Amino acid sequence: MLKLSLSKLVMEAVGTLLLTMFFTSHSQGVMLLGLWITNIFMWKISGSHFNPAVTFAYLFRRDESKMDWKMVLSYIVAQCLGAFVGALLCNFYTFDLPPLEFEGSFFMRCLCQELLCTFMYVFFFMTNTDEKLLFSEEPAINCFILASSYVGARTMFYGNADTATKYYGAVMNPAIAIGIQMSTLLNNGFSAWNSIYLYPIIPFGASFIAVLFYELIYKKTRQILDHEVNSDGEGVHDDNMGEHD
Repeated sequence: MLKLSLSKLVMEAVGTLLLTMFFTSHSQGVMLLGLWITNIFMWKISGSHFNPAVTFAYLFRRDESKMDWKMVLSYIVAQCLGAFVGALLCNFYTFDLPPLEFEGSFFMRCLCQELLCTFMYVFFFMTNTDEKLLFSEEPAINCFILASSYVGARTMFYGNADTATKYYGAVMNPAIAIGIQMSTLLNNGFSAWNSIYLYPIIPFGASFIAVLFYELIYKKTRQILDHEVNSDGEGVHDDNMGEHD
């Protein structure tokens, strides 16, 4: 059990490290393909969270995927460490990694982007990791859906554009935000922390809202629809039996 837990934490750290490097490339295609391949290789071991907002949602799940708070905290620490190392590597290669900050007049826009984009991503992640709702039995397809949901959520709310932030667009990942802000501290001093209260914190609130929507509305609606379908099927079967008699 200990070896399995350590393996999960290592995979989360490495996966978040790679995702951070994909993210700082500013390319949607790089993020999509890179995250897809990373998901394929690490899905079976850690679940390919690579995001504290996703892991936080697992604390409140009501199925077999639910995680206890100790594992959730361990995942988040591993993700933050991985993101920090990834941002340091990017800073080392570029010698000038841009800080994560928003334009002064775009605070509300950045806030809404983080909320809405993270909400959509966490919701899609939860629906596609529910054993009863899997789109496909082929892991590669499900991993592509997860990667697409991250890129798609950013695109849906114009979070892939860098007009609200100075360089990055919506982050939707507290670990990446912390990693970039900690590493750019070396270049920009404490001015790199000007938005420390926004990007590392808001996604957790969006994640909690996504859990509430998923558990209280989406799953309940699915149960009602499944019950109605089953009831209709039984009624048709009974009618046919009566005609046969």
